Amino acid sequence: MRLFLILFFSISISSVNAGEPVTFAGSTTVFPFIEQLAPLLAKDGIDARVQAGGSSAGFKAAKAGIANFGMMSRELKESEKKYVKKLVIARDWLVMVAHKDVPFNDITHEEVLDLYTGKTRELHGYKLDAIAKEAGRGTKAIFDEYFHLGKKAGHPIARDLVIIGPNGQALTTVAGDPHAISYLSYSAVEAAIKQGEPLKMLTLDGVMGTPENVQSGKYTLQRGLNLVYTPENAALADRVREALSNDEARKIFTDGGLQPTL
Repeated sequence: MRLFLILFFSISISSVNAGEPVTFAGSTTVFPFIEQLAPLLAKDGIDARVQAGGSSAGFKAAKAGIANFGMMSRELKESEKKYVKKLVIARDWLVMVAHKDVPFNDITHEEVLDLYTGKTRELHGYKLDAIAKEAGRGTKAIFDEYFHLGKKAGHPIARDLVIIGPNGQALTTVAGDPHAISYLSYSAVEAAIKQGEPLKMLTLDGVMGTPENVQSGKYTLQRGLNLVYTPENAALADRVREALSNDEARKIFTDGGLQPTL
C-alpha cells in the first residue's frame, strides 16, 4: 500500500510538471484576464486552457475534477467551502451601466431596488429596461447580496426583467437599447467604453466606481476574483500564485481596471 501511494503521488506530480494542459473554467469576468496571463503562466510551464461559463459552473468543474481551477467572481458559499480552496488573484467591482442616451448620470440605492423589484419602470420621467444577470453568474450573486434582493431578503426580484448571461451579451444588450440599464464589472464596462460602445457608468449614491474610490473605501460594491481548486491541485495553485506574483502580471490586472492582490 505504501509503495502504491508513493507511485500514485509521483505520477500525479509528474503529470502536472509534464506540460499537460491546465484548465481554467468559469467566470466571464475572470476569463479575459487568464487569457492575457497565459503567456506568463507558460513561462512557468503552465499551459493554460481557458473556458467561460459562469462562476457556479466554474465551482462545479473544479469540484468534479473537470477543470484544475474554477474561475469565480463571487465568494464561495458556506456549502461550497468544504470542497475547494481559493486563491484571490485580484479585486473587481460592479458599476451601474446605462445606454449613453439615458438622461441622468446618478442612481440611488433606493432607485435600484425600485427598478429591480418592479416597483417602477422609469426614473426621472424616463422609461427604463432593467437588465439582470442569469442565475449562476457571480455578478448577479454580488449584486443581489449588496442590494438585499431576493425573496428571502424581503425584496423579491421582478419576474419580467430582461435576463442575460455573459458580459459580452450584457454589453451588447445595453448598447443596443437607449432605455437599458444594468450592472456589470467595472473592467468590462471601461473596456467597452474605450472601444466606442454607446455606454456610460452611473454614479451610485453620488459616488463613481473608480479605482481611487474603491481604494479609499468610498465605493463599496466590490468583490474578489478567485481561482478555486481541490486539495489535489494545491501544489499547482502555488505555481500559479508564483507565476502571477510579479510586476508584469500586476500591470495586466491594473491596465484592465482591477486591483491586483498577489
